Amino acid sequence: MPPWIGDAMALGCAVVWATAVMLFRRLGDVHPVSLNLFKNAVATALLLLTMALAGLHFDAHRSALDWLCLIGSGVLGLAVADSLFLAGLRRVDASVAAVADCAYSPTVILISTLWLSEVPRPGFLWGAPLVLVGLLLVVWQSRGEVKVDPRGLALVLGGVVTTAVGVVLAKPALGRSGLVEATTIRLLAGSAALLAVQLARGKGREALALFKPQPAWRVAVPATVLATYVSMLLWLGGMKYGTASRAALLNQTGAIVLMLMSRAMGDRIPARRWFGAALAVTGVAIVVTR
Repeated sequence: MPPWIGDAMALGCAVVWATAVMLFRRLGDVHPVSLNLFKNAVATALLLLTMALAGLHFDAHRSALDWLCLIGSGVLGLAVADSLFLAGLRRVDASVAAVADCAYSPTVILISTLWLSEVPRPGFLWGAPLVLVGLLLVVWQSRGEVKVDPRGLALVLGGVVTTAVGVVLAKPALGRSGLVEATTIRLLAGSAALLAVQLARGKGREALALFKPQPAWRVAVPATVLATYVSMLLWLGGMKYGTASRAALLNQTGAIVLMLMSRAMGDRIPARRWFGAALAVTGVAIVVTR
């Protein structure tokens, strides 16, 4: 397989994810929990179909600890984190979410260092501060500018950080599991936990509101397929046919793609925010390559 295939798939993942985020933004009237549950259910069905077609099976001999790690990771990453991210996306424009997403890689490395005793690369000490400066430039306001909703930014960042925690929690188990099978388990766990919490709160009807055929499906279905299925396959392909660090860096260019799409859709993006995004992406590049 030519080496450029991996790069093309990693870049494709960035474009597909950015497109999905723009579509999710158009669903601002849909409750984030309902949208998240719908997204997870559709993605689970697609992954179960993929497993059946590929002849894959759940690992019945997996250790209890690995099961707990995968299930806990799914609850954190797909029930809590995605609900936070989608809730924040209702309050901030896509360009703000794009820069906030750059916090993912440094957060994963930091948590892995503290939790898994991994030794961080030297680039972390230089790259992580650049990501923070980029975020500060997004938050800082000039007179006359439309203010960034602080709660929206906090929700998006909370989603990104919680996703990172979930990934690190699952990391040891992922190394002993098939990626498609493990992803399916995480989705099943996240969906079940989210539905159980909403039913316990007496909000089951609200949580399941999007499952009834409606016009919102015209956006919700393609957004879900792009975000949780196509982008995952492209992400896996980028990792498989290229180097992990190069794929991670190319994936992170989705921040710039998302900002370009946001601008094309009419969002006003201050020059300072473009500079902040450039700093954040540069910081990620240093973190994953040095």
